[in-house]
Amino acid sequence: MAKRRQRTKDATPVVASPTPKQGRRSKTAWKLMDRSTTLAASAAAPVVAAGAWRAVTGRKPPTSSDNPEVELREAIGWAIVGGALVQVVKVAVRRQTAQYWVRSTGQLPPGMKGIMGDRMADEVAEAKAEHAASTRKKNKKSRKR
Repeated sequence: MAKRRQRTKDATPVVASPTPKQGRRSKTAWKLMDRSTTLAASAAAPVVAAGAWRAVTGRKPPTSSDNPEVELREAIGWAIVGGALVQVVKVAVRRQTAQYWVRSTGQLPPGMKGIMGDRMADEVAEAKAEHAASTRKKNKKSRKR
């Protein structure tokens, strides 16, 4: 399906949305990036949580919360701190992945809706401009060679 150009009153061409095949590729790329970083964060989060627990308490985190030898206060503390740190690591990694996507493509990841209104639209527009500028620089360098 060919792209159509429509003329508006100010004679600025408007390009139709990307073809379905291009949309499918970007969705697949985003899913792959999102899932792989989620898996990496899931693997790293318990290590970070255990390290934080050791730094604060000076002891290893309880391995079995239902063991009667572990104090109730310590088991509950580990559940709260460990669970919270795991989620914080996952959120941080996924946000960084989405920000990388915006910087790389100049658009929000497929399926993600903007919720911050004009501020996010400005950031996305700025990212698009940066992406376009870096693409032009790369193209100029490749032409010179």
